[in-house]
Amino acid sequence: MIYSQQLEIASDGHFNVINITKKVREILDKSKITNGQALVFYQHTTGSVLVGEFEAGIVADLSDMFERIAPSSYAYKHHIRGVDFNGHAHCRAAIMPTQVTIPVLNGKLAMGTYQDVIVIDDQVDSEPRYVIVQITGE
Repeated sequence: MIYSQQLEIASDGHFNVINITKKVREILDKSKITNGQALVFYQHTTGSVLVGEFEAGIVADLSDMFERIAPSSYAYKHHIRGVDFNGHAHCRAAIMPTQVTIPVLNGKLAMGTYQDVIVIDDQVDSEPRYVIVQITGE
């Protein structure tokens, strides 16, 4: 059996980190699937989804790390077109996952104590973002 749902997430952009664990769990509950896997897919090229600890210090550390790896103030070739100025977001997303798969056991996400499903939105504007959650199993 496969159950799919698209989530709309409000985001302020500019390295907005959003915990969607509760929403993914709600979708799993609706699916009535007890054993299988949950695929969480971010539908954008300027962000990512990951399993990690959603804690203020870690979020700040991730932001600092990305500023060192792909600074938001750099003169990216992507900006030459003059259409948008989000080259840093594309570069950061290129090294982050756009999807994660989480085992489902006995109707629950099989995640550790400090693991959360986190969206990192690095786009420069505040627009809705979309995530597909697809539960597969029995």
